[in-house]
Amino acid sequence: MRKHRLLVMLAVVAALAAGGTAVAVAEPSTGPAAGTPLDEELLSQRLDALAEVTDAAVVAEVRDGDFVWTEARGARQDGGDEAAEVGDRVRIGSLTKSMLSTVVLQLVEEGELGLDDEVEELAPGLLPYEETITVRQLLGHTAGVPDYFFDIYPSLAQGSAADVETNRLNEYRPEEIVETATKRPLDFVPGSDYQYSNTGYYALGLLVERLTGDSVEDEIVERVLEPAGMDASYLPERDPAMEGDHLDAYFEAGSKPGEKRIDTSMVSPTHYWAAGVTVSTAADMNRLYRAMFDGTLLSAESLDEARQFSEQSDGAYGLGLHGVEVGCVGVPGGKAMGHTGGALGHSTISFHSPEADKQVSFTYAMDPNLLPAEETEKVVGAIEDLVVAGLCGDEVPKDGGSIGSMPPGVL
Repeated sequence: MRKHRLLVMLAVVAALAAGGTAVAVAEPSTGPAAGTPLDEELLSQRLDALAEVTDAAVVAEVRDGDFVWTEARGARQDGGDEAAEVGDRVRIGSLTKSMLSTVVLQLVEEGELGLDDEVEELAPGLLPYEETITVRQLLGHTAGVPDYFFDIYPSLAQGSAADVETNRLNEYRPEEIVETATKRPLDFVPGSDYQYSNTGYYALGLLVERLTGDSVEDEIVERVLEPAGMDASYLPERDPAMEGDHLDAYFEAGSKPGEKRIDTSMVSPTHYWAAGVTVSTAADMNRLYRAMFDGTLLSAESLDEARQFSEQSDGAYGLGLHGVEVGCVGVPGGKAMGHTGGALGHSTISFHSPEADKQVSFTYAMDPNLLPAEETEKVVGAIEDLVVAGLCGDEVPKDGGSIGSMPPGVL
């Protein structure tokens, strides 16, 4: 969920350089290894650099064909004795949007709706606007529906984390979230512009429930998690605590990472719901996009629709997918695809080559959205360098390589 000017780029990795675990192995091959072997030394250096600027626990998995590199840094709890491990769970925030988009595209394949169908015709009264809004526009954030996040945390719009401390356990119904946000007029004429809207994905979640008669959580589990083999992932409904081994989450409220942190390990799932509620692991994130891109979850036609990165977003967003330019030979077309996600203390990045033979996914356990610009720039630079190292490897110099601009931060 987008948060403010702080939208520089919130979803990604960070780490404590001390106390990490490391594994780098080639898995048993099911065919010829794709691409070149991973540059494990470069990846470790880039992970260390990100750890240093974020001062938080981090977990990461990078894949190149059958080769896998995975490492963790730091402790599960700030100042704790338990080392982070590569299989630890985290809240992955808006990567959930790729899952919900997949469900909607599957329903399109089944003839239950069309991408250019009007939402009002499919679900009368779901949105209160007279203007025509389509399913495609909600998926691509071009509908102009106002975001709700400042309705839950109004202090963030003023640069204060006060509401993060007091409001994070409040519970809301999805209908209540949509009704509150849509009391405001549309941000722009539908289809004329791009503005990230978590409210739009709440509306899509409600639409899926009306069409299927099932909860959106059940639909995502049955249509995405199970066929993709994401056995470590789940969608919480009411419990604010994460299940199993996980990284605790922290929201930065000081001027530097680690100076003043709010423990946000407990947050009501109703704040995220269909826009960002999933709890997962680095390995499962990579499984998600492999399954999206290899035909397991979507037809080639549906995947092509998801990859139509809109003019309104300057080519940065499709249907539940971000696109970023990485400019290395190993990524055909030079554009990596995936999503970013933040969840008030966990920040995630997951990007992949079009065939998902090159993949990089990582999470750091802090939210940098209220950090000063100079501190945020350090984090963004380290994130970009790690993504480049994961996707391009030794195709870029060890002391250089930058994506140029990552997508805006989302929650």
